[in-house]
Amino acid sequence: MTWFADAGVPLHVLHKIAGHGSPTTTQRYLHPDADQITASGAALSAHLMVLRAPRSPPHGSCRRLTRADRPGPQA
Repeated sequence: MTWFADAGVPLHVLHKIAGHGSPTTTQRYLHPDADQITASGAALSAHLMVLRAPRSPPHGSCRRLTRADRPGPQA
């Protein structure tokens, strides 16, 4: 069953193949290896880094005003 899961077969399909009464029973037979656990942790870290990254406004939307931008007489 682990090899099927490693190949991307969804749990509900594995459940039918194994003939188990519950998907929970099928999950007990699935054993991720150390590389999969490490890769999953790295994927989560990368996802969180994107969420925490400072977002910059679109180019030119927050520029500082100069005297030329202000209405009224110019000095």
